[in-house]
Amino acid sequence: MRSARTTRLRKLSMLGFDLVENGHNFVAILEFDITSLRKTLRERRVAGCGGSLFSFLLKAIATCLAEMPDFNSIIDYRNTTAFGEVDLNIPIEVERGGRLVTKQYIVRGADRKSAAEIASEIHAAKTGDDDESGYVFSSFLQALLTAIPRRASVFLMRSLLRNHAKVKELSGTVFVTSVSMFSNVPGYVIPYIGGPKAVSFALGSAVKKPVVRRDAVEIREMLNMTVVFNHDIVDGAPAARFINRLRKIVELEYAKLL
Repeated sequence: MRSARTTRLRKLSMLGFDLVENGHNFVAILEFDITSLRKTLRERRVAGCGGSLFSFLLKAIATCLAEMPDFNSIIDYRNTTAFGEVDLNIPIEVERGGRLVTKQYIVRGADRKSAAEIASEIHAAKTGDDDESGYVFSSFLQALLTAIPRRASVFLMRSLLRNHAKVKELSGTVFVTSVSMFSNVPGYVIPYIGGPKAVSFALGSAVKKPVVRRDAVEIREMLNMTVVFNHDIVDGAPAARFINRLRKIVELEYAKLL
């Protein structure tokens, strides 16, 4: 048996989850056909063009959010703020002192960047030497929040949620995680969401499977994706329109974004 003190970053993660608990959410578990998209991405890599599947999906999500800003919004009991700029919050792993550490990174204005630009930015963030590893960047504030009683920390942090501009600054407008970055095991993941944001995404692995197309069975590459909607902001019909638009971008209009 091995015992060690809970690290400061783990404590901050726990406080962050406390901060956004008790959300009113509904979940969409989806499959997207990415056969043609993957073929095009492979051809582009051979030709020396940048961009990965993950960076394209970030671009596709950001494009859809820019077109439908109600999903790029933050709510509290008094106010709702829809943002014109799409800031995607993604977790990445970096090596620090010989060990892997999860780091929060925000792709600012992702809707205005190409998939290749997003891929280059993420690579630079993984290899950079800055120490930003969570939504609380100040070392002093990290120490304070993890030293005082847990309820007091959550109370102080909750007071920030009413400042939507500050929430956007510290944690972006939308959270996107990708299990396929770390594992190729097929399946779905439901991201943790609550608090003020409208939507979150979890990108699963891409797997080949038999699919019926034009009354014939074909082997297609399918992407597993989970989308969690905050029902305080989003209702079922708008969510369905959002999903249909995202599917069209990924499966049919991908060439416009590359």
